[in-house]
Amino acid sequence: MQRVFEMLLSSASPFELMMGKVVASLGTSLTSSLFYITGGLLVLTGMALFGLAPLNLLPWFFAYLIAEVAMLSAFSVALGSACNTPQDAQQLVILLILPIILPIFVLNPVMQQPNGGLATILSFIPPFTPVLMLLRQALPGGIPWWQPWLGLCGVIACAIVVIWSAARIFRIGILSQGKVPRLAELAQWVLRG
Repeated sequence: MQRVFEMLLSSASPFELMMGKVVASLGTSLTSSLFYITGGLLVLTGMALFGLAPLNLLPWFFAYLIAEVAMLSAFSVALGSACNTPQDAQQLVILLILPIILPIFVLNPVMQQPNGGLATILSFIPPFTPVLMLLRQALPGGIPWWQPWLGLCGVIACAIVVIWSAARIFRIGILSQGKVPRLAELAQWVLRG
């Protein structure tokens, strides 16, 4: 595998390789989302319930989807490049799973008080923002107009930082061999590049 990456690096930079993987993840996510949304809208139309579809949230859904998938796929590529085998990756996979599943644990309190302090604060923390902000927007009562914009800016800023950090890890990780790096080593790779 090492030789394959050496040959790829002769024609593309590590950042270009990583972004190719990120763009592929985005394409897959957008395609599957469009498929499911279209299917859902067709079912609602067939049941004469099309009015229940919150179409005003679709632009927000896709904006959050793009930012979140870019962030998580860059993070995934970075962790994958730091590991030599699937067994090595199992040690680090919890770092990728936590940002995806943590928002699920707070859905109930957010639905009970969508404009409460907990819901408002958590919806501005980037891994929580796409799920919680959309949920808060869909619930009766709504939220102030500026909160979705601020949340989206936060997710985009976080995605940029994660992509930058992931590129530094990817550049070192794809050519390194040996043991799985500890979190401290990954932090050094990010800081020293």
